[in-house]
Amino acid sequence: MVRTDWIQSKKHLIGPFVRMARPETVEMLAMAGFDFGVIDIEHGGAVNMHEVYPLILAAENRGLKLIARIPGISEMHIKWLLDLGIGGLQIPHIKTKEDAQRAVQYAKFDPMGERGLCRFVRAAEFSNIPKEEYLTKANSSSIIILQIEGVEGAKNIEEIVSVNGIDIIFVGPYDLSQSMGLTGQIWHPDVAKEITRIIQICQQKGIATGVFTDTPQGVKHWSDLGVKYINYRIDTEMFFDFAKKCKAEIEDLIK
Repeated sequence: MVRTDWIQSKKHLIGPFVRMARPETVEMLAMAGFDFGVIDIEHGGAVNMHEVYPLILAAENRGLKLIARIPGISEMHIKWLLDLGIGGLQIPHIKTKEDAQRAVQYAKFDPMGERGLCRFVRAAEFSNIPKEEYLTKANSSSIIILQIEGVEGAKNIEEIVSVNGIDIIFVGPYDLSQSMGLTGQIWHPDVAKEITRIIQICQQKGIATGVFTDTPQGVKHWSDLGVKYINYRIDTEMFFDFAKKCKAEIEDLIK
C-alpha cells in the first residue's frame, strides 16, 4: 500500500511542524532534505483551512510528504483535507479505542469506514480518475497518525493499536508530561519511561511510532529506540533561532 511504502522508505523520517502558511516555506523544507512537513492547524491559529491548498501544491511540486495536524477528531477537517489530496492526517487527543475507531471511520471509505464520498474532488482529480480506481486506492493512499497525549490514552494503548487502519502512533511529550503532573518536563524519567513503554507496545503490534523533539539529542535518543516518524522542531522556532544567531554574530562589529 502507498502509505506503507512511504513509512518503510527510510530508516527514519524527519520533518518539522509548519506554522508559516507560505508555499516558499514548504519548498525550502523540501530542498533542505526533510522527509515531510506537518501543517499545524491545531495550535496557534497560524494556518487556516483555505491556506492549505497552495501548501499541498508546493509540497507535491518538490516531492515532500505533507501531513496536516487537525484540531481533533473532526469529521469536517478529515473529509475536507482528504478530498483536497493531503498526504496524511495527524489526529490529536486519542484517548480510547472508540476514539481511534471514529477517526478511522471518518478517514476511510467502506468497508473500513464511512468517509463521506464524492468523486468530483481534487483527490480524485475532479473525476478524471475512474470511480472504481479512486475508491480502490483511496483507503491506502493517505497516512493516518493518531496522537497519544495523556495518561488515559497511554493506559488504553493496547486497545487503541488493535484498531485496523492506523499507520503511526505519535506520542506528544509535552501534553503527556502535563497529564502526568510533570508539566513541561518531557525528559523526566517517568515521562520518558511511559513514552518508551508506548513505543514498545506499538512495535510488538507492528505499528510504527512517532514523537516530537526539539533537540538533536532527542532525535538520537528516540531514533535509537526505533521511532520511525520524528517531528523535529517548528518552522517559526527555526526561523526565530536563526534570526537571533544572525543578529548576535554582528553585534561586536557594529558597537
